[in-house]
Amino acid sequence: MLFRLRIFIVIFISIVIGVLLSYQIIKNPDLSILLLVPAILITTLIISMIFSNFTYKNISTLEALTSQIAQGSTKKKFIKALRKDTGEFGNVAKGISEISENLKNNINLIGKQRDQFGSVLDDLGEGIVVTDSNGDITFENDQFSQILNLKSKHEDNIKDLGIKSIEYLYRRSKKKKKADIEFEIELNDNSTRWVLATINQSKNTRENILVVHDITQLRSLDSMRRDFISNLSHELRTPISVIRANSETLIDGALEDKIQGRIFANAILHNAERLTDMVSSLLDLSRIEYGELKLNFEEIDLNSFINRYVQSISNLSKKKGIKIIFKSNHKGTINADLQAIERIMDNLIDNAIKYSEKGSDITISTVNDSNGYIKVMIKDKGEGIADEDINHIFSRFYRTASARATENQGSGLGLAIVKHLVNSLNGEVGIESKPQEGSTFWFTVPGV
Repeated sequence: MLFRLRIFIVIFISIVIGVLLSYQIIKNPDLSILLLVPAILITTLIISMIFSNFTYKNISTLEALTSQIAQGSTKKKFIKALRKDTGEFGNVAKGISEISENLKNNINLIGKQRDQFGSVLDDLGEGIVVTDSNGDITFENDQFSQILNLKSKHEDNIKDLGIKSIEYLYRRSKKKKKADIEFEIELNDNSTRWVLATINQSKNTRENILVVHDITQLRSLDSMRRDFISNLSHELRTPISVIRANSETLIDGALEDKIQGRIFANAILHNAERLTDMVSSLLDLSRIEYGELKLNFEEIDLNSFINRYVQSISNLSKKKGIKIIFKSNHKGTINADLQAIERIMDNLIDNAIKYSEKGSDITISTVNDSNGYIKVMIKDKGEGIADEDINHIFSRFYRTASARATENQGSGLGLAIVKHLVNSLNGEVGIESKPQEGSTFWFTVPGV
């Protein structure tokens, strides 16, 4: 609109000048008509130059602002400056400003989505790396370096990671487009970590996406499962073999000898009881692990419970001349399941009596800890437990070498049941022991 107005002004001024010159010619006939045309042309040229100067300034301003935006600057001051332009190209400037504003909003949205996507990738728990067709790393999340125990390798080539298994996996992906491998790496603390790495090649971009998983725990669980089956087979083999051998002996004629027959029958009964106890313990342990054991949490006076408990097992401890002493150093009650607490005490006290010397003392003591829990400790004066056994003492079927060498029979499941019961009560369990100085088993339960 402004552009048309300026053209109209130029034409109007030219007409006015032409009329004035014509009037002068009429008034002064001697003035040549030839002077009229050059005068009009000169006047029009001057006015056009002035008009062009204004137009050039507007174009220059528009060019400068659009150049700033084209270079990636989406600051508000440049966009607002375009909107303020009132020259011939005002509509164009306003259109560009709207495009710039939309572009800025889209860029901000993409940046926000990128940050959210990056956060999701970091929180997945798996390490992710993206490489181009040459193996150069274009993206990696934090978990990748943590799982593989590496420093940041961004913008390096995947071959420079120094992990032969990853290099081998990358070479396989060149042929198969998809490949995976399990391998073990050594950590700074001399421990090891098992890693499952999977690589896929994109059909469209030819990029490689490498995902690494920490499967150390899965490996450990698989190893525990194999050990459990092996240990169970070993533990079951002994009583079953004894029962079978004694039964065959009775069938072969030992029944006729009442004295020998009673001995073999007692051996069968004893090993049958061992099998029953083992199966019962396994079922209980399975129920606890899978959350099928229903616990009835209630407020329990720990002092009254332990005093009654000590009296109930006094006959068992007297057989070995062992004295059980209770020292209460805590305040308050506990929130727990009564039967679970009793089962925990049964297993710990039974072990303490088994492995304590005759005539020794077993001390049960309690104390409040700093986290609102009450800690129960059972201290014996037995042989103690070696350092290499302490980390495995709560495992299923685990028995120390000294325990296997004694006449004390057990399923090796008691302490495993203790651990899972204490965990179900939202507490912790542990042991402090030194060889030849006895052991102190402890567990914590929430106080009220």
